[in-house]
Amino acid sequence: MLEDIDKLQHAAQRLDIIRYARAIALLSPLKRHLLRLIPAFLHYHAPKLPGYNGPLTPSGIVDYHTDSETLDACETLEIDLSTEVVSDTPSIEGIYSMGSTSSFGQNPQSDIDVWVVHSEQLSKDQCELLANKAVLLTQWFAQFDFEVNFYLVHPEQFIRDQGEHADRYNCMGQEHSGSAQHWLLLEEFYRSQFRLAGKPIGWWPSAGKSSNLLSLGDANALPASEYFGASLWQLYKGVDKPHKALLKVLLLEAYASEYPHTRLVSERIWQRTLEGDFSSSNDAYYLLYESIETYLLGRGEGRRLEIARRCFYLKCGVKLSQSDQAVDWRYYKMKKLVNHWNWSESLLKTLDNCEDWHCGQLQWFNEQLNELMLGSYRTLLQFASTHRLSESLRISELGLLTRKLHTYFSEDAHQIMRLNSLWSRSILEPYLSVIYSQQDEQYYLYRCSPEPRNFLEHSAVFHSKSKAKLLVWASLNGVANDKTRWYEVRQSKRKCIYLTHAANRLDGLVVHESTKVSKMALYQPWHFRKLVFLLNFNSDPTESWSGQDIMVDYMNSNVFSIGRRHQNMVDSIDVISLNSWGEWHCHHFEGEKSILDALSFVTPGMKRAIADVSVEVISCSSKLRSQTEHTVQDLLSRAVRLSRQAQSSATFGYALQVGKLRYGLFFNNRGMHYENLSDAKSFYQQLSQRKLLELPRPSLGDEPFAKLPAVIQDYAAKGAVQYFLRQRKQGLDVFILDEMNELNHYVQEGTDVNALVNQLSHYHTFEDPLLTKDNFNLPQFFKLDRVKGVLTAVPFGVTLEASEVDF
Repeated sequence: MLEDIDKLQHAAQRLDIIRYARAIALLSPLKRHLLRLIPAFLHYHAPKLPGYNGPLTPSGIVDYHTDSETLDACETLEIDLSTEVVSDTPSIEGIYSMGSTSSFGQNPQSDIDVWVVHSEQLSKDQCELLANKAVLLTQWFAQFDFEVNFYLVHPEQFIRDQGEHADRYNCMGQEHSGSAQHWLLLEEFYRSQFRLAGKPIGWWPSAGKSSNLLSLGDANALPASEYFGASLWQLYKGVDKPHKALLKVLLLEAYASEYPHTRLVSERIWQRTLEGDFSSSNDAYYLLYESIETYLLGRGEGRRLEIARRCFYLKCGVKLSQSDQAVDWRYYKMKKLVNHWNWSESLLKTLDNCEDWHCGQLQWFNEQLNELMLGSYRTLLQFASTHRLSESLRISELGLLTRKLHTYFSEDAHQIMRLNSLWSRSILEPYLSVIYSQQDEQYYLYRCSPEPRNFLEHSAVFHSKSKAKLLVWASLNGVANDKTRWYEVRQSKRKCIYLTHAANRLDGLVVHESTKVSKMALYQPWHFRKLVFLLNFNSDPTESWSGQDIMVDYMNSNVFSIGRRHQNMVDSIDVISLNSWGEWHCHHFEGEKSILDALSFVTPGMKRAIADVSVEVISCSSKLRSQTEHTVQDLLSRAVRLSRQAQSSATFGYALQVGKLRYGLFFNNRGMHYENLSDAKSFYQQLSQRKLLELPRPSLGDEPFAKLPAVIQDYAAKGAVQYFLRQRKQGLDVFILDEMNELNHYVQEGTDVNALVNQLSHYHTFEDPLLTKDNFNLPQFFKLDRVKGVLTAVPFGVTLEASEVDF
């Protein structure tokens, strides 16, 4: 029996040594030193060492001793460990690398994911100190362009129940999946880990606990219900790294197809290890690809397999078409694979040149990746619908993931999608041309100057019914900046100058970098963070106006109704917005009432904002540019002020002449609406004399909002289904606002808030017949509670501590 255990440990140790050697082989000399210093900085803790954050931080790794290579690293980076004192009782069981490091998937841009398995004796405060030190170490390594992510792991984390004992560091954030995946995360760790310091990991099947072996749990306990949460998490990770996430989602799909007799990659690696196979074929990333290939060939899905192969090749970063490519341990295996795939030399060169892909190539590849990931999601959703939704996947986290995915995979025609630059260093273009097609009434964007022959060589990289959306898309994705020259084909030179002027103004307002969004922002109804009004971009009534700008200033004229003919000088408005969910939108309003419709559209989202909304107005008029900008800016400020002053018991009214008609703008706690007042003479006279009129709240009769709690009216936001739940003696009060703010209300008896939220979440996820499977817009849930006598809406399942995390 002891001989068998020794044999197993010896095989695991040999694989560990080989993986460490492979990881070192793929790193630069400096990064090799940095990798060796990771355990040293966690073992020793002193003011002069990186990561020091006070004397109480736990330190010390079981059985750790500095070797000659670590001392060489210290000498190179001028770090002195000679006088450091070591803790008598080590607080860390072991330090392990996991993920693509040491595998086919390791490339020069790969980060290092490190699991720090700490002692189960550590208190919550001690864990917080250790986590804080890990953040400081991540920052220290980053100065050498070496990305190291640390994850604190409790030794019982994968053994204990995921409910009440869940570790606080297991909460969902940008780098942690929370409860979305549990056993699948452990399986990925087992198949890819190698030890940096501490106890060896007993990761093979039936490995038991022992004093010199660390066992984190049995990955074969993988439940069917976890596939759904894991697929959501990988889709979420795919927002940043779609090529990497696609392979993991496809592996999940392959695993699900074999359930309940799934053969995990970690099992296959162990079987080959026992057989003495330590070749490049027994590699975690290669076997991940092999599992996907077997699955897709079995389904006859050649197209999906081809995209998966390209993702695998690009992730590995072995550039076979480049003669100066360094030949490492993966080279010949990859060459053999590519020959088997029958790839052409031109395809190889295109893939190897991925750092210089232009926006058109990126757009195409992004679309392929998204299509494949959504296809996998539908397959896994169908699989999950036959099993009970995992109880460990907290409903609040399900809502977070789907809300975030909705911002990325939404098919909303107004939303401007971010282009994932993948490996491209820059997709900036010196010239961009816009062509309008009368046939389909769309604007097309080309990455070239407007010479006719250029359009034979290039395809459109983006198209939309909104011309402004082309500018925003280019600015948002780094395709254009203030040096880019814009052209509009079949338009005058002056029009092209105005186009470039508008694009340059937008460049400083539409930020290319990703916007951070907190969890609380996703739990709450959206509101605007930034608004840009683009005036007269599509049509400009000032072109045919024969008046003089100075007279408009002198007469203090209303730009919406100038002169005897009452000409409206604002005919076209594009509203470009960034909301609190991190989404950019572009809405177009045109015609005589464009300013009224635009005001009505933005007022609710501005009213809901806690902080001031950044508002910019850009006029593209040939005349009256400053006058139109100032007037619209003042009107927006007035609209926000009045909407925030308006209460449920009162409505504010304001008079505005637009063209030949007089309108009343009415503000209440639901936003703003306007009415034609031309025939309401007495009412208009009051408005004209007082400019502003406070009206008593009228009797609403059967109007559904009449008996609605005011807090719900304040939270009402179009674009999301919202449930407001209030526990009362006679039952559970359920108020529902759909995506168009249509109201339903009923009383549910014989249940509580938690049970109803679980039931509704399961219904909307798996059973709603109206729900398209690409729609991630799951409902938001709020509990109505009285806080200091005031009825308040509280997002369901949220702690203040978790809500402040960026997501």
